[in-house]
Amino acid sequence: MTTPAPFPGDPGIPGLDLGGQPTAAPRYPRHALGLPAGSVRALLAFMVLGVLWLLVYASKAGDKVPVAYVYLQYVMILILAHYFASHGSTIGKHVSHRNPLYMPSGSVRFLLLAGYLGLVVWLLYNKREFEEPPSGPLVLPLVLMSGFFLGFLITKMVRTAAGGELPFWFQDLEAWVALLGMLGLLIIVMVRVFVNPGINEDIRLDLTTLETGVATVVGFYFGARS
Repeated sequence: MTTPAPFPGDPGIPGLDLGGQPTAAPRYPRHALGLPAGSVRALLAFMVLGVLWLLVYASKAGDKVPVAYVYLQYVMILILAHYFASHGSTIGKHVSHRNPLYMPSGSVRFLLLAGYLGLVVWLLYNKREFEEPPSGPLVLPLVLMSGFFLGFLITKMVRTAAGGELPFWFQDLEAWVALLGMLGLLIIVMVRVFVNPGINEDIRLDLTTLETGVATVVGFYFGARS
């Protein structure tokens, strides 16, 4: 058996390579808004979790938690399931040079899980009740899943048409639409919690259609990043 010839300047001692070719740093693709992979999804998840806490905190003791909380639970469950499943596929060191939102490894998942479980424990401890949804409970989950699969299909087609890699402008457009949708969700929640309770029931703003639209946008983005 022959021994491979060393590189020029290589003394042939394992671990002491003086003349070998330097290993090139891995080339990572650009992700939405130029942030590490999973950053926009993490930001959306924190925003939804924050809105859930706001709804619970703003509701008075003895009153039922607003129905918007029930709707957002569907969104939060989709986000948590997707985010945890994405690690190892579309989120991680193998696809990005940094962790989501430049935070320490595992911290986003820990904060999301701790925040959500803490909210559940608080509700159970205080024995809070919830308003009943005025319409069929399966409407929003169906809308969420429809948006999710639509985002997946459209992004797949754009990726194929672009030669296997998403154009930067398309990634950024999806991210900005999702973030603006979340801003709209925050406005909707503010109206439900602080505006509608103070006005006559006959002239209260009906926000069901807007909530459904925002849910579709969020589901679309998470499907696009699958």
